Amino acid sequence: MQAILNFLIKHNHWFLFILLEGISFVLIVNFNNFQRATMFTSANKVVGSMYSTRNDIDSYFSLKDENETLVAENEKLMNEIEFLKGELKEYCDSASLANNTYARKHRKGYHYNTARVVNSSINKVNNFITINKGTKANVTDKMGVFTDKGVVGVTYTSSDNYTVVMPLLNSKSMLSCKVKDNNFCTLKWNGKDTRYSQLVDLPRYEVFEYGDTVVTSRYSSMFPEGIPVGVIERLEDSEDGQSYSAQVKLFVDFSEIDNVYIVSNDNIDEQNGLEQKIEKQ
Repeated sequence: MQAILNFLIKHNHWFLFILLEGISFVLIVNFNNFQRATMFTSANKVVGSMYSTRNDIDSYFSLKDENETLVAENEKLMNEIEFLKGELKEYCDSASLANNTYARKHRKGYHYNTARVVNSSINKVNNFITINKGTKANVTDKMGVFTDKGVVGVTYTSSDNYTVVMPLLNSKSMLSCKVKDNNFCTLKWNGKDTRYSQLVDLPRYEVFEYGDTVVTSRYSSMFPEGIPVGVIERLEDSEDGQSYSAQVKLFVDFSEIDNVYIVSNDNIDEQNGLEQKIEKQ
């Protein structure tokens, strides 16, 4: 305490000077309009600058909360966009199905649905395709699958939301087809070129030509009659020499399948049950 008093006594002239300066400054501001206005203007600038700096600091420290809010909003918007995309896709698929030539032609006795391919393979002997519809959408096994271009394959097994399709590019696939009007035959893939499949049991007494169109026959219980399959590009004798076999160029490019139609025969269970009963007898 004594040290402080000694310091004040030693420098008392400086403190007196500062006091007198302060009194002079107050007198000048109070009794002179120009100086008072200048003082208030300067003070406002200083105070405004201080407020601005404080706001900048507060804004900086609140950026984290704002960023988290924006991220949450973006997530919500992205989910809404994906939902709307799905709704629009369903609407477009339904409209496309309603305008599909084959679906309009074969409405009676058949039920149609749409789906999107989510996975597929084309480099195996027994390829499969996975679509995003299952038993919840009334999609089960033994249903035909096709696109606007032609036949894709047949549904093999289903879960609640997905179905595995056995495409024409599968060595176990067999499809009843016809060439021209009444030449019924079977389409089987030999496991080689994904662009082609093979027709067997073509009768030798008929004349077949390059470019003849192959379509599904009425003997196929999983497809309506007349859905395109491909065109004949080459004819050969069968191994036993009793019939022809043909190389068929498929209409569907299996490397580019996106959306498909699923068709179910409403009477297939009745037909199969009756035929099985006859076979047992």
